[in-house]
Order: sequence, then structure tokens, then C-alpha cells
Amino acid sequence: MQFLKCFKVPMGGTIDVEEELKKLQVELDYTKGFLNSVVKKLSNERFVSSAPEAVVAIERAKQADAEAKIKVLEEQIASLQ
Repeated sequence: MQFLKCFKVPMGGTIDVEEELKKLQVELDYTKGFLNSVVKKLSNERFVSSAPEAVVAIERAKQADAEAKIKVLEEQIASLQ
């Protein structure tokens, strides 16, 4: 069994907030685009009806993961503004 140790490292004023916001926004835009492509695939009745259930389940998991990541990124952006 492995245990993870968490350490807080004080960053002080060393973080460039504007640069971090830009990086987070790029990642948010990418993730929203990815989510859009997954949603389009899942809204295609032909895909959903002909694909194996396992494949559809993977796409639904991708959708849930992307939605969760978007929420986290939006919260991070809000906390830096």
C-alpha cells in the first residue's frame, strides 16, 4: 500500500499571475473543445446505437471527466482574478 505525502511550498510573490491565467485559459479552451467533440459524438444517434456499449461508456466517462476538469479550471481562474 502506498501513501502519498503532501507538502505545501510557499510561493510568495514568485508566481506570475497573468502568465498562469493565460495557461489556465488555454487549457480551459482546449478542454471545452474536447468536451464539445465528445458531446457531438454522443448526440449522434447512429454512433450511440451502433457502437458497443463499452465504447459509449468510455465516451460518457470522457464527458464527465471533461466537465469536472472545466469546473476545476474555472475555479482556479476565478481564484486568481
